[in-house]
Amino acid sequence: MRIRENVSLKNYSSYRTGGTAKFLAEPSTTEELVECLDWAKKKSVEHFIMGGGCNLLISDQILDHLVIVLSNLNRHILKKHKKIYAGAGVLLDSMIVYTIRSYMTGAENMSGIPGTVGGALAMNAGAFGTEIGMLTDEIDLLGSDGSVFTVKGAEAGFSYRRTAAVSGSIVLGGKFLLEEGDRTESERIRKEILRKRVQKQPLEYPSCGSVFKRPEGHYAGELIERCGLKGKRIGGAMVSAKHANFIVNVGGATGSDIKNLIEEVKLIVLKETGVQLEEEVKYLGF
Repeated sequence: MRIRENVSLKNYSSYRTGGTAKFLAEPSTTEELVECLDWAKKKSVEHFIMGGGCNLLISDQILDHLVIVLSNLNRHILKKHKKIYAGAGVLLDSMIVYTIRSYMTGAENMSGIPGTVGGALAMNAGAFGTEIGMLTDEIDLLGSDGSVFTVKGAEAGFSYRRTAAVSGSIVLGGKFLLEEGDRTESERIRKEILRKRVQKQPLEYPSCGSVFKRPEGHYAGELIERCGLKGKRIGGAMVSAKHANFIVNVGGATGSDIKNLIEEVKLIVLKETGVQLEEEVKYLGF
């Protein structure tokens, strides 16, 4: 397994920001992933696991980690009866297209969600009333002790933007249970979902998608907009004028610009509304 040194992380983050990883590896098989973890253990180097980098804000600093990127891991899809198996590195949207072409329905509402199947399972990604946990039959995981094991979807502990069973483990892939469907109707639903995304979300700029989780009884974007924060900028980072729960890189933003804007939005919303926003985006190196 090749481990590269001093690699810029900008192209590994949907924000197009980030410093340099002292070490970086991109395993394509479970065996290669285990080799990476063994290497880090022998070298006493801390490791960090990332998928497609679509829900991650990376520091501008040099990171003394082994960053293990899983976007190529087990990148295959298989169909058996009503079940689909997708490896962790498969793009979630590619899996959805595969299900539609296989005359299966249930995943269309998640069309356009960026990132990998592994990342989606780790955070129970969802949109328009469908979360991946609703479709999950099994998750294959690599434990901290190097063992490979399977957890039933019903026992995985799916909740809003969290999957309890994944904590402390690495997703290798998942098996999903769908229903037989009409391909034409599924394609119509997908097209409508993608249209709504283009209409409502600032897809023309690099971002991590929704920055904040949905507070109980509220919507984060509505609270941010109510506080007059649309268009607020720090450096190249801006609260989107199109959707206030998106902070976008409008050009030359650093990780610190984005982090500082996130913190300022949280402070102002708490002061003005009394609601404490909680990040959906994860941090590396801060």
